[in-house]
Amino acid sequence: ALGVKMRRSLFPEDDSLPTWLHTLACFLVVSPFALLLFLPGAQAILRRHLDPLSGPDIGQYFFGHEALEGMRAVWAGLSLVIAAFAFTALGLSFTRKAQGKLALRILPWALFAASALLVVPVGPVT
Repeated sequence: ALGVKMRRSLFPEDDSLPTWLHTLACFLVVSPFALLLFLPGAQAILRRHLDPLSGPDIGQYFFGHEALEGMRAVWAGLSLVIAAFAFTALGLSFTRKAQGKLALRILPWALFAASALLVVPVGPVT
């Protein structure tokens, strides 16, 4: 058979790291992204208020340039919290424990999709 043999890892030096250090590195890479979404999301859920949240591009906002109040803020907060969990799951999917586990590979993308769907009740972005 004409199979293609691939290396076990894209970064061979990863194989020499102890499992606990490899896992820690995976989570340290995604934690800033997760925290930057989790904190305003949790505050929006608790306070039912979400100030304009700057997006990745200058002048772009996740939910518009006006503050959200009430249930719109709660839905937006839930979307942000689930996106934070998606980043955490993305880190988990790169750990050694996740190798060969399809569910752990799909989980981050399912959470990102759920986060995007939760934006719908927020309404049109102004």
